Amino acid sequence: MNTIALDRSYSRMNTLFNSLLAFIAAATVINGTPKSVGVTHSLVSEVKAITPGQTFTVALFLDHDETFHTYWKNPGTAGLATSLNWTLPEGFKASPIQWQVPEKVKMVIYEAYGYNSDAMLLVDITAPDTLPERVELKAKAVWMACGPEAKQCCNLGFQNLSLSLKTAREATWDEEGRTRIAEARGRLPKPIDGWAQAAERKGEQVILTVRNADGTRVPQREGICFYSELNHFTTLKNQETKVEGSEITVTLPVADYAPRKLKKLVGLLFHPDGWAGSDGRKYMPVSLSLE
Repeated sequence: MNTIALDRSYSRMNTLFNSLLAFIAAATVINGTPKSVGVTHSLVSEVKAITPGQTFTVALFLDHDETFHTYWKNPGTAGLATSLNWTLPEGFKASPIQWQVPEKVKMVIYEAYGYNSDAMLLVDITAPDTLPERVELKAKAVWMACGPEAKQCCNLGFQNLSLSLKTAREATWDEEGRTRIAEARGRLPKPIDGWAQAAERKGEQVILTVRNADGTRVPQREGICFYSELNHFTTLKNQETKVEGSEITVTLPVADYAPRKLKKLVGLLFHPDGWAGSDGRKYMPVSLSLE
């Protein structure tokens, strides 16, 4: 079997593998008993008492055992992203998860995107204008935790979580929770000014180019990586990077399970030295049309 056919065989196998993981996770939630291998979860709130119409933040805290990891919103070719399914009182609304920046993780031989260290995943909750004396926020967390050895991989689990909050005329802050959530908010990706971005598809690759407008040179380093928010690129192949002066080009291998027509490129471009003009931030948000 030639290299191209082998890569496609691996990609198809991993697409089926991830579909099977999603099915098992759903079945676990419906029929299984709660379990936690490699990670425990809890909900953290920045408030103790809320007011009518208030928007406040809660966090899903991922407390990893040593050497275990969980997965980002796009794990890559292998893995399963952590999810939250909310059951909220009438009139309450929950935002999508605000994900911390990812790291490279390993599922045995597979490279993936996730969290090797503890993480806080933020969700904004908006209360309605009319509230009872106390409210309870419930969520079911579903995840997969993996260790460095094959026998430690693919630990699917779920946990029923809840927060009980008072209601009042004035909000009462939970100082410890507020501090932890503020620190986590500081780890969210932020736009970086002074960089031009462009992307185009060429066959089975997408070419991403970023250039510093002031001509500041980009350091050539190992570990430069584009973390795509959409599962369009295989992590079975290495990304290729090229640095020339103030410009960096990253070649992304399109997965054979990706849509035939890619409409956009969305994700984070990581440089271990940080980006010029960013106060040391290492993750550059990218959102570009490919049409």
